[in-house]
Amino acid sequence: MHVYNLLWGIPKSMGGMTTAALRRIRSFQTYGNCLSQTILTFSPRMDTDEIRERLVSQGKLRDEVELVNIWQELRGRTEDQLATLDGESLRDSVPAENGELENINAYYDAFRSARTGKVIRRNYLRGDGSLLLADIDDPDLGRRFILHSPAGTPMTEWRRPRDFYNAWISDIVRKDPAVVIVDDKKVSEFIHEISDRTFSLILFLHGSHLRHPWNGDHGQILPYRVDTMRNFDRFDIVGVQTQQQAEAIRAMGISGDNIKLLTGELPAGSVITDPPMQRCMERAVMVANLIDLKRIDHPIRAVANLRDRGVNVSLTVLGEGPARPKLEQLIDTLGVGDRVELPGYVDDVPDRLRSASFSTLTSASEGLPLSVMEAMGAGCIPIVYDITYGPRDLIEQGRNGFITPRGVISALADQIEAFLTLPPEDVEVMRRSAMATVERYLPDAGYRRWKAVLEELRPANLPDGPTTYRLPAIVAKSLTVHPTPRGSQVEIEIDQMDRSLAESLELIVAARTLNTFFVCRNPRVSKRLLGRKTTMKFDVDYESFSESEGQTFDVYLRRPRDLWTAKRRVRTPKRYQSEKFGNRAWYSTKYGNLSIRPSP
Repeated sequence: MHVYNLLWGIPKSMGGMTTAALRRIRSFQTYGNCLSQTILTFSPRMDTDEIRERLVSQGKLRDEVELVNIWQELRGRTEDQLATLDGESLRDSVPAENGELENINAYYDAFRSARTGKVIRRNYLRGDGSLLLADIDDPDLGRRFILHSPAGTPMTEWRRPRDFYNAWISDIVRKDPAVVIVDDKKVSEFIHEISDRTFSLILFLHGSHLRHPWNGDHGQILPYRVDTMRNFDRFDIVGVQTQQQAEAIRAMGISGDNIKLLTGELPAGSVITDPPMQRCMERAVMVANLIDLKRIDHPIRAVANLRDRGVNVSLTVLGEGPARPKLEQLIDTLGVGDRVELPGYVDDVPDRLRSASFSTLTSASEGLPLSVMEAMGAGCIPIVYDITYGPRDLIEQGRNGFITPRGVISALADQIEAFLTLPPEDVEVMRRSAMATVERYLPDAGYRRWKAVLEELRPANLPDGPTTYRLPAIVAKSLTVHPTPRGSQVEIEIDQMDRSLAESLELIVAARTLNTFFVCRNPRVSKRLLGRKTTMKFDVDYESFSESEGQTFDVYLRRPRDLWTAKRRVRTPKRYQSEKFGNRAWYSTKYGNLSIRPSP
């Protein structure tokens, strides 16, 4: 199989997502027999040759893996090759350049409005300075992506960035059989719209899909995950790193038939063969970027708390980031400069993990914390918050580490103090258990999980559908709502609907002003013996409204795997009367569509 890996870009200072993707690519080369591997990228700021040379020299990329950037690849095409991109006919002539010029790099110029400072045009250039593509914010026609031939002739255009990117993906993924693995959240927001693809599509979720996952499973979706989650079933496989996240996704009513546990990988050699068991018990380490999400102030405050109790603990935080100034100020304010160290990025992380006694992590949210896994592989005992997601999949309380209540600094300090009182023989057992736990995340074990998925993978037949306009509502001939122990049951009668189609439909309940929705599936379907009417009964669990106080929800019907934009409103019968059950009222909007609002 030919494997295409999609990333937006590869920054010089790589985060966890890019690092994990490169590790997977390397393990595919080491343990698998891929016909080829290609990395596709989209950032206009990339110097592909420089990045490739750097990654190969660092041992993070092998020579046989191809690295392709959309802009570099298109710059090298002839007019005939550019003509293979599927766009639409030009809607109008190309407007003249206007605004204040800002040169981003040799291949990328931006033009800003002199009045507002907003970017109103972007020119993407070839090496000879000729125009490759103009991205124009047209005041009359809206967004326009206009492709130009090497001779400067406008050829075709697209209305949205995602249409342009998807046209390139469809054109560049030519090998067969092929699988496309998407790691980057930007790419996952648009690639699902390719309906006529011949390749299989896998999404790998590296972090939470929820904005506040610690509040529960029914809250708002992260802004950069909205379209991904709305079109979740259009991916053939969605890899998640923890069972906890899989359960949270299914709690939204999504079937989850395409969910697979495909965890991130540790580097080879992460589990040390014979690490030192006797260490300075009071020495703690934390591997994290210095950003607010990681809440590094919490373990710093825990160190101060312990000092006030007469317990000596030292903490070293390995990482860098924009929160450094305020963390340094906090260290000074608390007077723990002799106990807390922020050395930044270092080259001897494995050695520091081997010498530390325990590690900590206090993030607001995680996917699967590789930093904790690497520390466990070195024999460090994890003492971490109950973060969504990750620790529960890794740590058995008191056997290979400790989980403390999320956000409670005093509880973190209590657990550290309790750990320091353990007998040396108990600590050694815990260190060995921690190391054994993470062996299942080594590259060979990780590849076996991927291999099992790839061997059964087949591209799905996706229904085509509109992407930019709404379909008319489905008219209910009758509509009634009944109370149930957990909420309500809505009964919708439709004229002239095939039973098999009715049985497959989903009821979508989507918040009007928040990025929140849930799905009701598996309706009970019946048909009248006489006539052509089909009745569907959907159960609606009011628990799904629990994190959306005061919000109105609109009701739709959708075929599985349809684009989200193809879902259709449910039109209520004439003279439909509002029905109230519990703290929710079902009513007809001024346009005659079914909605649900809070009711005192």
